[in-house]
Amino acid sequence: MTSQSNTDQASENIGLAIVDDHELLAQALGLAFSREGITPNIIAPSTEEHILESLTEQRPAIVLLDLMLGPIGSSLPLIEPILGLGAAVLIMTGEQDPIFWAECFEAGAADVLSKSIAFEDLIDRVTAIAAGNFSNAIQRRSELLTLLREHRRAQTVRMEAFERLTTRESEVLGLLIEGHSPEVISNETFVAVATVRSHIRSILTKLGVNSQLAAVAKANSAGWNNPNIGLESQTGKP
Repeated sequence: MTSQSNTDQASENIGLAIVDDHELLAQALGLAFSREGITPNIIAPSTEEHILESLTEQRPAIVLLDLMLGPIGSSLPLIEPILGLGAAVLIMTGEQDPIFWAECFEAGAADVLSKSIAFEDLIDRVTAIAAGNFSNAIQRRSELLTLLREHRRAQTVRMEAFERLTTRESEVLGLLIEGHSPEVISNETFVAVATVRSHIRSILTKLGVNSQLAAVAKANSAGWNNPNIGLESQTGKP
């Protein structure tokens, strides 16, 4: 259980805001914090602008921010402007992928907490951050940022082969991923079937695979998306 001294310090020094799209969870957290002498402001996230306007008015010292805010999506873009208001940001998330946690630290979060954290531990983290004590997060932050750098280097290596594709080859690969045959691709791109097959052979060579199926599998595994989607097809461009 949180000590009385920690509770007294919290009630005196902490201006806390909770931003979470799960209303029941936010209300439950608010009630639990209130019992510990901390009365948080609860912000129902309708838009990013609304969140920032509310925080600008309230000027909390700490913002307990849900990583995923329903229709708004990821709260990562909110971290920097919240820091600009002088608040520390503690991210809470049900996401267990360490890359997501690392991205939160990279964006400036003081700490990242699982939504399964015991409330006593949550109180301890909040009061520690309020006191300027970031020791609980320093090692995790360093380890996760190292992991993020390694992940990005690996992703860069995976994407190098795809960057060698021409605009037309990228278009053809995108259509192969959608399940189209060379004949259908020929009709879609207004080029001869023989030309499409030539593009496919070039794609296989550049990706280092031996079949269309393997090329599609490699693209999906790498998370490749055609960078030219949305551009008009340039008939006859190699």
